[in-house]
Amino acid sequence: MIGFKILFVLKDDVKKEMDENAVKDHLRNLVAQYRKVPGLKEKTFFMNPKNLDQGAFLVWESQEHLDRYLQSDLYKAAVLDICKAQPQTETYLITATLKDGVVF
Repeated sequence: MIGFKILFVLKDDVKKEMDENAVKDHLRNLVAQYRKVPGLKEKTFFMNPKNLDQGAFLVWESQEHLDRYLQSDLYKAAVLDICKAQPQTETYLITATLKDGVVF
């Protein structure tokens, strides 16, 4: 399994449109879309409440699944189109989980 951490700063015009209800509606829509992504086992979304910077930690079945996602329209729309600059990303080998135990 592969872990993928992503952090990004929203464009100013996106931040201006954000309020709590807009964020919740947006996240509900994203959760529904991400549930359908092949190879994605889990995604945790997070936000810095002070500056609205966004991020997520995703768990993938394989590097190939992650690579396909990074080329997808969903990644472009959900991340790249709303970022001020390129997001910061890191990829990890998942070694164990509470659910599955040791996995590598």
